[in-house]
Amino acid sequence: MRQRRHPVPANIYNPIGNTSPQLVNTHKLAMGNFLTIPFSKSHPMKFAFFSLLALGAALAQPALSSPVPAARSDDFVDSIGVCTHWSYNDTPYANFDRASALLSQLGVRHIRDGLHPRDRELFDKYGIKTTAIFGPGDIKAQLQSIVESRDFLDAIEGPNEVDIFASNSNYEGKTFPEGTRLYQDALYNAVKSDPATKSLSVIAPSTAQPDSNAKLAPLNSFDFRVMHPYAGGNKPSESLESDINNNIRNSARLQGPNAVLKPIIVTESGYHNALSANMTLGGVQPGIPEATGAKYFPRHFAVYFNAGIRRTFTYEFLNEFPNEQANAEANFGLVHRDFTPKPAYTALKNLISLLGESKWNPATKTWDKPNSNFSPRALDFDLEGDTKDLRSTLLQKSNGDYYLLLWREVQSFDIKTQKPIETPPASVVVTLPAPAQVTAVRVSDNKPVPTSPVLSRIFRPGHLKLRLDIPDEIVALKISTPPPTRTNLVVPAPTELSAETTGSTVKISWKPAPSRGVMGYFVSRLGQQLGRTTGITFSEDKLAPQIGYTYEVRAYDVAGNISKPTTIVALTKNESPDLVITRVGLVAGEDALGSDAHFEATIENRGNAPTPAGLAHGVAFSLDSEFMAWSDTFQGALVPGASVTVRSNNGPNGKSTWRVSPGHHRIQAFVDDVNRISESDETNNIISATIDK
Repeated sequence: MRQRRHPVPANIYNPIGNTSPQLVNTHKLAMGNFLTIPFSKSHPMKFAFFSLLALGAALAQPALSSPVPAARSDDFVDSIGVCTHWSYNDTPYANFDRASALLSQLGVRHIRDGLHPRDRELFDKYGIKTTAIFGPGDIKAQLQSIVESRDFLDAIEGPNEVDIFASNSNYEGKTFPEGTRLYQDALYNAVKSDPATKSLSVIAPSTAQPDSNAKLAPLNSFDFRVMHPYAGGNKPSESLESDINNNIRNSARLQGPNAVLKPIIVTESGYHNALSANMTLGGVQPGIPEATGAKYFPRHFAVYFNAGIRRTFTYEFLNEFPNEQANAEANFGLVHRDFTPKPAYTALKNLISLLGESKWNPATKTWDKPNSNFSPRALDFDLEGDTKDLRSTLLQKSNGDYYLLLWREVQSFDIKTQKPIETPPASVVVTLPAPAQVTAVRVSDNKPVPTSPVLSRIFRPGHLKLRLDIPDEIVALKISTPPPTRTNLVVPAPTELSAETTGSTVKISWKPAPSRGVMGYFVSRLGQQLGRTTGITFSEDKLAPQIGYTYEVRAYDVAGNISKPTTIVALTKNESPDLVITRVGLVAGEDALGSDAHFEATIENRGNAPTPAGLAHGVAFSLDSEFMAWSDTFQGALVPGASVTVRSNNGPNGKSTWRVSPGHHRIQAFVDDVNRISESDETNNIISATIDK
């Protein structure tokens, strides 16, 4: 075929690192496929038959094959907050002018602290609002202070970590958990009964221990559940997604049976940078280097935003005390005691600056938004290549530009060896609709990330493929596409939602949206995107029994326009497993004096539902009150009445056995020791036995 040449429009695609438009030589093949061959940079005046990007403008818009709904980029920025301590006059917080200037430059709009006179100045000057913590006290006086501070308050939070701070739970002569319930009920009722404050959100009291929410239950006098999910020096998702640290699942225990789950605000989270002498906080929070913090903190906020968490506060803004490297409590800040920003501060500042749209107007005391009626659309994109640990967050600004955040969600620092982990970047191919202008930056330092078109013998008409390397920190792709030809389309929402449930599963169904242009549906739960379907049903498993889950279903059309959500509450049934230990001891044949013996236990399910497959049925073994080992090998579904025998396979120091010694000993086994599995009875998981040698 004879090749015709046309220039590539200069305003369509300009990859970072190449100051002139990237040119491609496109050979049209049979069946509508294209072979794309980049020209050499040494021949910039060569022209292509069609530019790969301009080609999309000449074709009919292709149907969406893998659309993802975008969230407002400004909503993401609005989900970021930091904890402060303005009342700590013996710390750098006493220098309010320097601290507040750095806080403003960071770009955050929300702090969490006790109520303080400085809060009003922060709001008037910078638009920063406060989530104020309250503890047991005179409710009438507290309500008066809330009324007087209403204009700069975001929310009222119940007492802090009531299970470890007695003063935060003692109320009307009662201690934890009764005192906490009494005070939270009184605080909530006071705020909601006053016309001046009834619209103010109230957050639940926080706890620190994994079993404390169940002790507080049932408690529902709040608008938001609360979490303090520190990752303990591990990757950000560890605190939400690991079997041991699934704080989202644990937070659901607070409301008690048959309650409709409320959304979540995280009022404490983060990392400290104290590394000397293997510094840990409470024995469970190792530090990380400041350079690792620059990687983790942006990922941290993106992971939590993806999980549907409305707002996440990192603890905290400033390092408080001297000896920063030897004092973990002193080194949680984004800024040093001398007011020099840490790399994490710079990374977050870059991220907020890139994505934020609202501007504070001190004259009107409002945040001015470019387009308050803006509704994000879906973007059709694919990710191929080394995607095993790849995570993404899709956002959109009111001008139509998309921002695709990509990163490898892997460990970046070894908390045992205290050495950084050199993780190679993942080679990823991104398929996007054409035409589009794409640039990419690394948010930690705003440095450009090169992208290059991909050679492909089989190409999707109207799309482009770009290759780039994604490290273990966020790379932000700005994707500018032509505006939709029609912006006034209203996509009809699905109707007549219904739900079928068991104790651990939900299946929702709906009547199709009445439009031939609807291509499918997005399904979310309390703001967390679960998936999409072209059908009219959606199922989810591994849920907890006797809980009301709120689902949202939205229709989307071929242009990526999205309907208003239709919601339904699905209440899971009272069907739960109940795990007990019926026998514990040493493995037969290994129990002679001087032998290295494994521990063994038999688990039985005495509930009325099977345990979920895919979750470890953990058993912790102790000997003479000392934690020795655990088993986490069995991950099958244990049906009611069935039993399984497990043996220890690991331990605190990597050892799963005990050197048998003479004497009288007591062995204890604790099944589901870290609350992976929701049970009908959480009090019968421990059994003890004695052995004499």
